[in-house]
Amino acid sequence: MASKKKELQLQAVLTTQSQWEEMVLTKGVTVIDVYQAWCGPCKAVVNLFRKLKNEYGEDELLQFAVAEADNIVTLQPFRDKCEPVFLFCVDGKIIAIVRGANAPLLSKTVIELVEEERKIVAGEIERPEVKELVFLEEKNSDAFAEGSQLDEGVAYTVAIIKPDAVTDERVEEVKQKIIEAGFGIAAAEEKILTEEQIREFYSHKTEQPDFEDFVQFMMSGPCHILIVCQKQAADDNIPNWKELSESDENLLEESESQKLSRLGEVLENENMLNVCDVQDSIEEASRQLAFFFPNFGKKKTGQNAERTLALIRPSLLKENKSTVLQRIKDDGFTIVMQREVVLTEEQAREFYKEHENEDYFPTLLEQMTSGPTLALALVRENAVQRWRDLLGPKTLEEAKEKCPTSLRAEYAIDNVPLNQLHGSSSPDQAQKELDFFFPMEHTLAVIKPSALKEHKDDIIREVTNAGFIVSKMKETCFTHEMAEQFYKNHEGKPFFDQLVNCMSEGPSMVMILSKENAVEEWRQLMGPADPEAAKMCSPNSIRAQFAQDILRNAVHGSSNKEHALKSIEYVFGEINLESLSHK
Repeated sequence: MASKKKELQLQAVLTTQSQWEEMVLTKGVTVIDVYQAWCGPCKAVVNLFRKLKNEYGEDELLQFAVAEADNIVTLQPFRDKCEPVFLFCVDGKIIAIVRGANAPLLSKTVIELVEEERKIVAGEIERPEVKELVFLEEKNSDAFAEGSQLDEGVAYTVAIIKPDAVTDERVEEVKQKIIEAGFGIAAAEEKILTEEQIREFYSHKTEQPDFEDFVQFMMSGPCHILIVCQKQAADDNIPNWKELSESDENLLEESESQKLSRLGEVLENENMLNVCDVQDSIEEASRQLAFFFPNFGKKKTGQNAERTLALIRPSLLKENKSTVLQRIKDDGFTIVMQREVVLTEEQAREFYKEHENEDYFPTLLEQMTSGPTLALALVRENAVQRWRDLLGPKTLEEAKEKCPTSLRAEYAIDNVPLNQLHGSSSPDQAQKELDFFFPMEHTLAVIKPSALKEHKDDIIREVTNAGFIVSKMKETCFTHEMAEQFYKNHEGKPFFDQLVNCMSEGPSMVMILSKENAVEEWRQLMGPADPEAAKMCSPNSIRAQFAQDILRNAVHGSSNKEHALKSIEYVFGEINLESLSHK
């Protein structure tokens, strides 16, 4: 408890807008750790901040705070972000930002600001005019998928902040200059460009003698891809934000066409020329917008929910299963399928074959075959990217250092060198991995004679709405002997004869239903055998809606995979189920 008390004394706690506004008035330099309510402040930097406070806080010019983004209006752009964010407030303004638990950069920024503030207080220098940072809510390309429409009267273009600027941590500087010049950043994404993407984006430079070297340079590290926007001028040209270093007077006096005519001259003298590239042509900008952000501008269809695979590895599953599952649900994911499985070495090798040449591969195999793994099929909007954002970096060292609030850092297991959570890398990979853990299954479904005439169409509609593929379907009449064979598992039970009679009293519709986890999901959709019980505990089930009584309960389904295969063969004869999986 003593440690917790010291931590609270070191950092003021801000959870409301009024507390934030009071903090802004604090004299000196205030360093604010912006955090999400579900994960808490960044613990990795507390010792660093305590050290800085001891060394530079004797004159009360250095303060620290933690601010909950969820409930502070000013911090809305930082909500639902995994990466830690640190803001620096001086003289009532937020003037600097550091993303990630970057200890050297945090220390450097604090020391520089405190030393400057001391000189100002001592009267050695005047307080410089510094523009306050403006925070715009940025979205990555996945967050924009099928969700954003192009606003009428707004011009958009794509900008690329080059690898060396990213390495030198100038991204925020570039973004801030764009914003200060009156432009907006509609979306932003960090990515390592492929050679194909670079050659496509810079196709206008292919004739330059150093183009091949330039391509290699652009592939050397991550870039930041931005969608920059501004109200469109009358001549329909992309805003010329490259002239950011020009004086305000010149910018006001020049017309848009004059700016464009002077673009070459401006770029020769513009310091940002070597930092960031952007297109001026509206045609070229539109092409590049479609190239890098293909879903930007598409109308929302409501069908942008994605599926992804999550794995809880054996060590974590044993220690903390329930907590992890709750965290997944709290973040808006729906767990549509789950399966606990003990992988054989052969299965583990197959699933992780892309990693077989890595040094950690033997350890990975040992971990994945040491006990049960829980495979989860998760669904929500942009599920793949959202789950990866929550997971954080793959290596535990990087996760703990750069993203200590990530799930991999938080749920690391002592003495286990591997992270304990897996997520698919892309939507295509997610489908492959889901197929691995939840292969297409087939089950036999029967609409019984008592429900066929009145409810056939309704039941088939329920089946298709639940995502089943009706791979085969035929109407047939079960003879008394066929019904006895069909319900052989119930032979000897008091209701056996009545069950056989009900099944053979008229035509039935038999179907092969195909889907991942088909056997279990069809049983869930049917509901309990007793329709009265179904109405109580599963009111939307087929039996709750369409059954007459426990014998005439509308539908039948196989009890397990083996029973399903035998029943399908009995009704349909020999059939290539593998071919149904690819229909």
